[in-house]
Amino acid sequence: MLSLGLLLLVSYVDYATGDEFLFFVFYFIPVALCAWKVGSSAGMGMAFLSGISWLLADRLGGHRYSTEFVGYWNGFICFTAFAVVGLVVGRLRLTLDRREQANQDLAKALADLQVSTARIHELQDHLQVVCAWTKQIQVKGKWVSIEEFLTDHLQIRLTHGIAPDAVRKLAAEIDERLGREHAGPRLGVAVERDGRANDGPG
Repeated sequence: MLSLGLLLLVSYVDYATGDEFLFFVFYFIPVALCAWKVGSSAGMGMAFLSGISWLLADRLGGHRYSTEFVGYWNGFICFTAFAVVGLVVGRLRLTLDRREQANQDLAKALADLQVSTARIHELQDHLQVVCAWTKQIQVKGKWVSIEEFLTDHLQIRLTHGIAPDAVRKLAAEIDERLGREHAGPRLGVAVERDGRANDGPG
């Protein structure tokens, strides 16, 4: 709204003074303000309105050209200049916003790092007690699992997998169980055969 108000004011002054005073540069103010506050797209729209306003003020102010082409050409040049200003100011504001966001993210990351570092120093200053049976760790009087200790106190992201030794152990257990299942029926058949042999003629 402020940009539109400034555009109307500049256009009226430009119309009232006629072609004696050059008010071309003052059209940059609403364009730059709109691009800074809203963005490049809005700045381009305001540049278009500023170009139309300048052309109307120039025509209604009584400015005469040798040919109509010259008047339209001047209007196109004005619009191009307004559009460049709107685009540059909008991109500048976007760059500053991104830099500010990056600085905020960096400050947050540094704060989190300081908190994590303080926690690590606090843990390093105290002897940690590990349960010999459950492998839990005692932290401030509370027993927690290793996963909870790493994620909550050291801010370490974890995932789960299986070690090669565990794979070999699991495979051995499976083979042992399967061997027992197959050995049971074979053992029963052998016992039955031995019994029949003992019951035979002596």
